[in-house]
Amino acid sequence: MIFVWSGLGFLVIPIVFVTSMAVTLVLEKLLGVIGHGEWLTTAIGFGILAGAAANWFIGKKLNSTPPRELIDAKTNETVLLYKRHKFFWIPMQYWSFPVVAVSLIVLFSQSGHAAPPARGNSLPPLQALVECKGAASGIAAYADKLEEGTLAGWAKNPELSAFMSDVWRMPKPMTVTVAGLQARDVRFGSYELGNYAVHAVTETTDLDAIARQLGLRGVDGRGLAREAGKGAWIVARQFKGRVEVGCEYPNPRIAG
Repeated sequence: MIFVWSGLGFLVIPIVFVTSMAVTLVLEKLLGVIGHGEWLTTAIGFGILAGAAANWFIGKKLNSTPPRELIDAKTNETVLLYKRHKFFWIPMQYWSFPVVAVSLIVLFSQSGHAAPPARGNSLPPLQALVECKGAASGIAAYADKLEEGTLAGWAKNPELSAFMSDVWRMPKPMTVTVAGLQARDVRFGSYELGNYAVHAVTETTDLDAIARQLGLRGVDGRGLAREAGKGAWIVARQFKGRVEVGCEYPNPRIAG
């Protein structure tokens, strides 16, 4: 394909692309942290919108440069010399309009196929799940989304199952804050009996300090744990030299 531009008009493509990618990646990470990775399409839409905005401001600035004044030697008249930055003969800032249109199409496509979940099945933030603050119906809704494969960033890891029938894992760069600590390597598992567990590995190695902070005690079969309410247990244990914390939930469809 042949591109036609004048001045710095060729910058339309890199400005839109780089800005869109950067904003999308940031939003994708934030959505994953708060437990709403399924809204990746929304992040892409806003990323494209940010690219349009960046192109508009840069193009407007470049094309607002005052003209040079030249004197015609023969007529002694003043000639204004404008330097314009165009892409395919169109001032570069005006390319933001079709880019905005694309972003709106992407955003409306998300709203068209991602209807809000029912009130009783709304997804709680991922941090709340790890800290045993998620509703029972929320944990079941999370499991349903994972089974459907509609939570972006999660990957199924059957080899990690142990006593669990299925385990999903978030990418290691994703982090959550648990009890004031940064934690990563978040795993969501479903047990053979239908119960669920959400665990994350912290950066600390002091299990005793975490136990005191969370009020945990030794419980048979659970390591260090305490009941968090309605059959859920907040737990902590050593995992590969670090302290792993999380929550074990009863299956609301059975315990209900």
